[in-house]
Amino acid sequence: MTDRLLTGQQIQARENVRMGTGIRRRISRCTRLIKGTSLIALALIGLTACGAGPVVPTNDVSAIKEDLMKLQGTNGLIMRPESSTLAKGSVHGTYLAARLLDTSFPAVVSERTRDELERVLKAPETDQITQLKALVALKRSGSPSWGNYGSIIEQGRAALPATVTFAKLSGYIELVDVLVQLEPNARLARLEAFDADPGVEDLLSGALMALSNSMYFSNKEEVRSMFPAVQSALPQLIDSSKGKGLNYFRALTAMTSASRSGLGSNDFDKAAEELRTLKGCKEFPSLYRMEADKASPCSLSISAAMIAVPGAYDFGENK
Repeated sequence: MTDRLLTGQQIQARENVRMGTGIRRRISRCTRLIKGTSLIALALIGLTACGAGPVVPTNDVSAIKEDLMKLQGTNGLIMRPESSTLAKGSVHGTYLAARLLDTSFPAVVSERTRDELERVLKAPETDQITQLKALVALKRSGSPSWGNYGSIIEQGRAALPATVTFAKLSGYIELVDVLVQLEPNARLARLEAFDADPGVEDLLSGALMALSNSMYFSNKEEVRSMFPAVQSALPQLIDSSKGKGLNYFRALTAMTSASRSGLGSNDFDKAAEELRTLKGCKEFPSLYRMEADKASPCSLSISAAMIAVPGAYDFGENK
């Protein structure tokens, strides 16, 4: 891996090699991120985040590494800038950093990080989701000791339901989203259809979460055609004039899975351009914030979630 870019003064042959390598890396990265997305959405994404053409400069791994190093707490774990307590890091913050940096995560961890993650894993009072997040972070840190905690993975698998209703949707997604990073062949549940009125906040949130995470359901193709009213409202939900609440970000991550939304490549490009106006805050220029005010704090949770949005990041040569 190298962070050094070839310049225009170097011979064209080397430039061609660099461009080809960067394209392959972007395609590889994007393929991992959108696994399970419909063929139509894949074609649209190919015109933006996975395209072979020029990528609009946004974030890169080097910049994200630098920002996350600033967020390493006194206990070795990663802090979240949106948190009110910025001294010690948390398992959740460290897990989000691992999701954001993927294979580059070891560059921002230390032995203290790994020791603290293992301490959490061994503590009897640690809840199941925190255990699983700590284990994902430990695995991505490069520590071989993550393999000593197979029982935690088995307990997670045993907790997966066969079917999911609206009432259990949020809890299921939280569990399976972490678990599949440790056990890719985990059994997926079937989502039972529910009516989602885009004017009712909790139903809208549920529909957007289901669409965004459609790959985690055994009936994923069916899920991608559910919630016609919500899908029809997606163009308005991602419109900058409608504000930047949580459902704005959920709508962005749902775009590529909403087969009935009518969104096209121009909509994807426009959404990514608008999203990038939320990039950067005091001290952390590579992360995203929720508010338009540039003085507002960045959110590590939002920054990690935006990986699913075509054009939100350019990992290019640094990945």
